[in-house]
Amino acid sequence: MNGDSHVVSHVDPWPELAVPGGVVMAVVLLALAIALVGLELWRTRGGAPHRPARIALRSLTALAALLVATQPRWVVERIDEREGRVAVLVDGSRSMEVGQRRATVRSLLERWEGDVDDATLQRFGSELQAGSFDDLDALTRPRDDETRIGAALREVIDADAAGRVGAIVVVSDGAESDPLEPAREVEALGGVRVHAVHVGAEDTLRDDGLASLRADALGFLRSPAEVKVTVRTSGLGARTLPVTLFEGNEVVHEEIVELDEGEAREVVLPFVPRRLGRAVYRVVIPTDDEDDVPANNERAFLLQVQRDRLRVLLVAGHPTWDVRFLRSFLERDPSIDLISFFILRTTSDLTMAPPDQLALIPFPTDELFREHLGSFDVVVFQDFDYAPYGMASYLPRIRSYVERGGSFAMIGGEKSFASGGYAGTPIADVLPVELPRVAAPEPGLDERLVVLGEFAPRIEGEYVFHPLVALGADPDASREAWSRLAALEGANRLDGAREGASVLLTHPRARTRRGQPLPILATGEFGEGRVMALASDTSWKWGLPSGGRSGDASAHERFWDRSLRWLARDPTLEPAHVTTDRERYGPEAVIRVRAELRDDRYRPLALQPVVIALEDASGAVRDQARLVLDASGHGEVELTGPDTSGAYRVVARAAESASDDAIAEQWFVVEAGGEELADPRARPEHLAAWAEASGGQVHAAGDAPALDQFDTTRTEHLGTTTRAPFASVWALIGVTLLLGAEWWWRRRHGLR
Repeated sequence: MNGDSHVVSHVDPWPELAVPGGVVMAVVLLALAIALVGLELWRTRGGAPHRPARIALRSLTALAALLVATQPRWVVERIDEREGRVAVLVDGSRSMEVGQRRATVRSLLERWEGDVDDATLQRFGSELQAGSFDDLDALTRPRDDETRIGAALREVIDADAAGRVGAIVVVSDGAESDPLEPAREVEALGGVRVHAVHVGAEDTLRDDGLASLRADALGFLRSPAEVKVTVRTSGLGARTLPVTLFEGNEVVHEEIVELDEGEAREVVLPFVPRRLGRAVYRVVIPTDDEDDVPANNERAFLLQVQRDRLRVLLVAGHPTWDVRFLRSFLERDPSIDLISFFILRTTSDLTMAPPDQLALIPFPTDELFREHLGSFDVVVFQDFDYAPYGMASYLPRIRSYVERGGSFAMIGGEKSFASGGYAGTPIADVLPVELPRVAAPEPGLDERLVVLGEFAPRIEGEYVFHPLVALGADPDASREAWSRLAALEGANRLDGAREGASVLLTHPRARTRRGQPLPILATGEFGEGRVMALASDTSWKWGLPSGGRSGDASAHERFWDRSLRWLARDPTLEPAHVTTDRERYGPEAVIRVRAELRDDRYRPLALQPVVIALEDASGAVRDQARLVLDASGHGEVELTGPDTSGAYRVVARAAESASDDAIAEQWFVVEAGGEELADPRARPEHLAAWAEASGGQVHAAGDAPALDQFDTTRTEHLGTTTRAPFASVWALIGVTLLLGAEWWWRRRHGLR
């Protein structure tokens, strides 16, 4: 079908006028010109001498003046017309499995096979893929979750650098996911005609379906939430349908909706998340025996359940600058629900009044540590000794709280760690550091248990990437930021870190009994919970005093913000992440996975081999791929999704490790229906709009002509040229000379 091109010119038959006022002013000037010619006709009535010449000269002068005054312009459009080859695009989205659409398309392609030798065949849906008449099963297999007609057309044109395609024949039901406006997009086709062959428009569709589902991706524990679904019926008459919300296999809520034939109605299903973490919910309507699209009778969605506010219990042994700064920060943060208690006096303090006249409220030991301990996300002991308040019997409860997933932090001072008598207690089992045991500790500052003097803590090199100490964008910037902070003063003596703990900051001079640098900041895990130990009570100096030195007073708040979020397992502060390009897919979809993996010290797993596996809820592997990460610990891979609905996860594991532990994981949903089948009705008008805008033809699949009968003339507009012959200075000179000639001729013959 290829042939030589030829350029044709098309002149706009309606000239434009440059005169101000346009047509109205042109009409006025024309009337003036006619009046001048009419005046000459009146003056030469009755056979005046030289009458024909006078009338002709006046008419010519008036016409020339009119043309120069109005300045008519003609637009010439240059068009390149050439014969091109035909490209056939076949819809491979899942809406093509409805009714007989796929069979109709296959029959059409079998009829077209051999019609044109140089025709290209491609399938489209979510993306464009090459096809062949030799494998019509793969070409017509409906499996994509989107129908992107406009994107497919643009991709064909972009790939045709030589400009050989003259026409694109689109075979589809027209059920486009995100319809574009062809009138605006057609210019990008470069003159290629789009011919539409639609399927499914003649079929009667019988379907009850969930046409849309809207739910927030984030929910809050024990806070009301809702999901909105639109229920639609077509071809099955008036319906009364129960709409049921499930969490797992448990019914959460149900609503009854009444629908007339062809009606769609929104239903709101309320629910209350009852557990933290990722939850999978399903909305289901019953399936009629005559339903043509049973796959859209169920939709699923993921909900990440979190606490609406981070609930923190802060117990301080006595008022200090460190307590004041930390409490002030926690109170200002709207995302934190703070419960704090200050010990202003103890039972051993000497006073001149009865205790009942001095205590604001009694310390609510039983209420805090027996009744409400499990409601807190983080518990912080700040320079607090437990013994004077009868708390020894509650320390095992704190240990169990952490072991079950709670978080605990201890901040230094003269009443913390071994100085507070915690050595040998259940709290000592939880802490990420070992406490020294000293017989009969001296009251106040026992120099066997504390280190006096100022010091600038040092970052342990292997932990420079850890979010609690990464104050800069890279390791060098973090070290520079720490060097500008005000020095701390005083530290608690520790016997070192427990096995598995991470020491992030150390004392530059002091050593443990084993000769190791004294830990200042250490983190770790106990059971399912997280713990942190800060062996100093002067972190407040990272705020205002540091701001006076460097101009940046934010280090204190940044440190404690990250510390609390890390303790509460904020997902954004986890060392490793795997993410999928979408939350929900159709069966056998292509799942693109991106991995950003670091070890427990937050160092990138540079150039490490990992396995990215796709698993179902029971842990069975459905697909997997081996991946070598780049120097920054990043990598991408594609997996083939499962063919059945449900909740699935992608898991990253070390490829060369005996451990089967996951480095990171991410859940997603596979739906048999989804957005593509939410409204499976054919939309031939979408295809017709492309054909009309590009000058193509529209046919039903059963009436489509042979492939070589489609017009493949590619009409490309090369631009326009405006011709304005009366807008030049020479036209003005010509009119002036013509007026002068008329004046001279009339004077010569004695005329006025």
